[in-house]
Amino acid sequence: MKQRKIYQTMKKLQLEFYKIQCMNWIPNKSNGTGSAGRTLEILLNKPADKNILPDYHGIELKTQVEGSKYPLRLFSMAFDNKPMEMRRLLKICGYPDKKKPNFKVFQITVGGKTNTYVGFSRSYKLVVDYAHKVVRLYIFDSKQMVIDNTMSWSFSQLQSRLEHKLLYMAHIKVKKWNLHDKVYFKFETIQFYHLRDFDIFLYLIETGTISVTFKLGYYKSGDHYGEIYDHGTTFEIRSSNIDDLFERIDL
Repeated sequence: MKQRKIYQTMKKLQLEFYKIQCMNWIPNKSNGTGSAGRTLEILLNKPADKNILPDYHGIELKTQVEGSKYPLRLFSMAFDNKPMEMRRLLKICGYPDKKKPNFKVFQITVGGKTNTYVGFSRSYKLVVDYAHKVVRLYIFDSKQMVIDNTMSWSFSQLQSRLEHKLLYMAHIKVKKWNLHDKVYFKFETIQFYHLRDFDIFLYLIETGTISVTFKLGYYKSGDHYGEIYDHGTTFEIRSSNIDDLFERIDL
């Protein structure tokens, strides 16, 4: 019964998307890197939110601009094993900001297949620890000795976030056109998906297909000057690998 209801919702969304397709090139209704997705949400009369739950009645909307080199953002999630771990990560691994070297930043994408290096003093890797049911961030020194491996995400929290957010997904391909300092979008196609098993998610972390991008730093101006910010600790997958994590639904 529940599956039949979600399929009905998909058909409704498919019809709404067709109406948007018929509008052809649409002026941008937002700003920033996620402006295509936010423009679509506005056209669907969806209010802005924190994006913890699916965007459209149980279906997560994921837009991909044609020619974009950015991976598909799955969900954001800070370490869940201890409070203040993101702050500790920035303290241990942060490096000087290019514009204001007195502030530290930590902006890096880490996978599970090979080590990711920052300079010559540190490297990082994701390790799926099945014995303790966590995904760990390993931090190595220049001699490949482990500096820290205590920061982690639990299987239970990852599975809960994944299944609440991405059990059903609509992947939307978008064209972008810049004209006289204005941006226009054309919403081309929509494909529906169902999430595969959580074990596959873990396997894709091990193989480096799913990675995590950290964007940590400090506010350098304004009311929050000197405070830490986390602009998204995000689990990501390349668009070419969507079928590894999701199964296509053809209505």
